[in-house]
Amino acid sequence: MIDVKEIAKLVRKNSKVIIEKLNDGTYNVSNTYFMINLKRDEFRDFFAKFNSYSSTADIPFNFKGTICSKDGNDFEEIKLNTQAVVSQVGNATYDVYLTLFYRNIAPGLEARIVKVGPELGLFDRRYDFLLNLGSEYKSKGRTQPLYICNKDKVKACIMPIKNTNVNSLKEQFIELAGNKDLYEDIA
Repeated sequence: MIDVKEIAKLVRKNSKVIIEKLNDGTYNVSNTYFMINLKRDEFRDFFAKFNSYSSTADIPFNFKGTICSKDGNDFEEIKLNTQAVVSQVGNATYDVYLTLFYRNIAPGLEARIVKVGPELGLFDRRYDFLLNLGSEYKSKGRTQPLYICNKDKVKACIMPIKNTNVNSLKEQFIELAGNKDLYEDIA
């Protein structure tokens, strides 16, 4: 079950909100850090919650194609195909394994550590709840979107956080854990 109130809360805090109405009656909603596919009734609830915030521009009632709001301004039609992101799941050759570990990136920003093929990657912990939408997680690499799939359908995508530390994430993990064998156990 998708928590549309949580989606609305997360999306409204960003300066860019993108919504695409798809031919199958579903909607892709994104803040450029994550994207989620909502069924018609889920979108209706999201629409109501998002439009209830006084600090956001209202989503138009009847729109076609893709719309975008920047910096809280009114929504306007744009030429953007969010399905292009979803279609890349075919290139996602690695299964992603979720670890139990998190890393502080900055004040108020915590990232979850995941294993993508032979590497470790990071994504914003605020999006953990999206993982419940699927049973399979795929990615092309640690700096590529994490696809959350259910029955071969992409339910959501999460963009990774790039690791800017000099040491690799693997070295940092071993340093934090103090035990190389522990890393090998999760790898």
